[in-house]
Amino acid sequence: MGGTDWSRSTDGGKNWELQGTILDEDSNLKSTNALKLSLSTDGKTIFAYGSRSYRDVNSKFGEGKNEPVLCISHDGGNNWSGPIVIDLPFDCPLEISHGILPLSSGKLLAPAALLTSPKKLGDKVIAAVSYDEGKSWPEIVTLFEDPCGKNGYFEQKLAEISPGRLIATSWTVTLGDVKDLENSYVISDDDGNSWSNPMETGITGQTMTPVPLSADRFLIFYNRRYGVQGIVMDLVEIKDQKWRIVFEGLLYDAMNQRERPRNIISAVDEFDGFEFGFPTAVLLADGNVLATHWMKKDGRFGVMWTKLKIDW
Repeated sequence: MGGTDWSRSTDGGKNWELQGTILDEDSNLKSTNALKLSLSTDGKTIFAYGSRSYRDVNSKFGEGKNEPVLCISHDGGNNWSGPIVIDLPFDCPLEISHGILPLSSGKLLAPAALLTSPKKLGDKVIAAVSYDEGKSWPEIVTLFEDPCGKNGYFEQKLAEISPGRLIATSWTVTLGDVKDLENSYVISDDDGNSWSNPMETGITGQTMTPVPLSADRFLIFYNRRYGVQGIVMDLVEIKDQKWRIVFEGLLYDAMNQRERPRNIISAVDEFDGFEFGFPTAVLLADGNVLATHWMKKDGRFGVMWTKLKIDW
């Protein structure tokens, strides 16, 4: 069981101070939650969006019940609203890996992957749309869906490249046995109303986070759990919908090499053994990038951060 706490740094990330709890666990409902933070485009509102789950501790990925919830702060995080449940028309568990994406137009996107069944984990990634700062969510748009019905998508990450132009990336797997494929990305040129068909990145990774540096240049972070394991960072150029890696380096070396066990029927069986992952990054006001990921070291779990200056 667990809730969502948050910390603040006032010195560029050198030191962090625990601020409190955004949404606590509910022992009566036997629920846990995991919320992701994002900031409104005017910098006045903090959104904490994610999943509140009601499931047994022994449940596997895609089992149990959960719901998307949103907490909002208008005073820099000193006070938070109670959880607002975003009512979505899907009768299945959801996988939420990205916070609210506030757009220049004023719209908000709340993404989620549908875990329709054990054989259809991530068969669709959607986003709820709000035009009134999260008070209502009248529309649903589809970001990822395989026209052939063979691939699944989860751990979605989104970013606004420029006003009206968006990118989303996704860990991509085969439906059924959940084998890793090349990560996928999609583009929207109409403020998220419609999206391209999924396109391949050429990278067989897992969670992937894009940070736009310009109209066609991106800093990308992703998990690599086969071969030399770690968190990888790439400088990528996307022109004419072609993904070109300009530079690749290792942000975090897990000090391990690994191949997928041959006796694994579904990759879901491997999830409990992961010891690092979920790279996330933001572009700071000074032009630097703050990247974070979780890891396990000496038997303890924690969050590592890295500050990067990109000269490209």
